[in-house]
Order: sequence, then C-alpha cells, then structure tokens
Amino acid sequence: MQRRSATLEDVAREAGVSQQTVSRVLNNPDVVSERTRDKVIRAMQALRYVPNRSAQLLAGKSAPSIGLITASLTLHAPSQIAAAVKSYAGLHQLEVSIAMPVQIDYPSLQARLNEFRAQHIRGAIISLPLESSLAERLVAENPDIACLFLDVSPEADVCSVRFDHRDGCGACVRHLWDAGHREFGLLAGPESSISARMRLSSWREALHRLGVSNAVTVFGDWSAASGWHKTFELLHHHPR
Repeated sequence: MQRRSATLEDVAREAGVSQQTVSRVLNNPDVVSERTRDKVIRAMQALRYVPNRSAQLLAGKSAPSIGLITASLTLHAPSQIAAAVKSYAGLHQLEVSIAMPVQIDYPSLQARLNEFRAQHIRGAIISLPLESSLAERLVAENPDIACLFLDVSPEADVCSVRFDHRDGCGACVRHLWDAGHREFGLLAGPESSISARMRLSSWREALHRLGVSNAVTVFGDWSAASGWHKTFELLHHHPR
C-alpha cells in the first residue's frame, strides 16, 4: 500500500507548532525564530514532506526559490558557480531556476527576469559579464526583484560579489617570478568581458612593477577549445 504524502498539518503536529508557523517557515523564514525554524525543518525531513509548489503559486505566494541567470553550463566556470549556488540553496530549502540567455543584452535579460517574476521569484543572481549601465538599468527597472551580480565593474552602483582581480593577478605573477621565470604569456578572456579586462589590466600592472615589458597576450572566449588553440598559439607562435 502506497504511503500517504505528508501534509502541512502533519508537519505542524510533528513539530508541535501551528500550521501558520509551518507556512511561515516555508514562505518567510526570517520572521520565525531559529529554534522554531529548526524544529519545523526536522519535522519536514522526518516526514519527507514536499511543499506543494503549485498550490503556493495559485495562492499568489512567493515560492521559496531564487533565479540564476548565467552563461552556458557547458563552460567550466559557469557550471561550477551554478553547482555551488544549487548546493547552498538546497541547504536552505530553496529551489533554483536557471536561465541561460543566448544574447547578453537588455531585452534578453529583462525577458529572463520577467520569467522569474511569473514564477513568483523575488531574488536573482546574475552571473554574466555586464557593463555598469546595463546592470544599473536592470536594477532600476526591476525594483521588486533583488539582483546580485557576480561579474560587473567595481564602479557599478549595484549589489555585487567580485573577485579581487588586482591581488589575484599580482599573486600569480609574483609566484612565477619567485620561481625564476622571466618570460610571461597570458591567455586572456574576451575583451568584451569586464572581468577579462580587469584581469588584463591587473596582469599588466603587476608585470610593470617588476619591470617586465615584453609579455605576450592572446585572447580566447572561455571555451575549452579556445583554451587549447590559444595555448598552442602562445607556445608555438611566440616561442621564447
């Protein structure tokens, strides 16, 4: 005989709280104390409770989900970022809706945010190289969706998490220099990428501090095939 699926009422009974409290844990956990939230989560896990997302949407409630707008997951870095986002979101009972626009422009990104809005998603991570003006426009025109950017200029007036390109490139150059290397080559990302441009600038700055002026730079497009071909070019067309 197939076991009956646990209901919200079952979870409330198991946790010793009201159904309203269970609903708050699912839809607005920040208003519930950590102790109560943990009790409810343990009850859901024990009963293998699965929230009815369709019912939540029909009731007009925000689903406990976040959106991720990213480049193709066939690329290494985007796939690793997406995996990390999904893993961490899972720890907090959040689902992740992933969108991969073909074009990186305002119409495409706005369309993806509109799709998130239709799913009652109110928070989005945008892991794409964006110019400041585009990132700021997306924030200004979507005040109901909290946007966090992972690849924008430090000057962009938006919420963002970024790598410290200056320190990172400086550490790489210093490591090679301390190992005795005096001839340098850089396989850079596309010049259309804000991160690639910041890394290139930081790379050149680090070399300049060491008095190196003859480093070779070639540009790729982030793909594995590009990396292979450009490395071949770097090693065979610019021998040192």
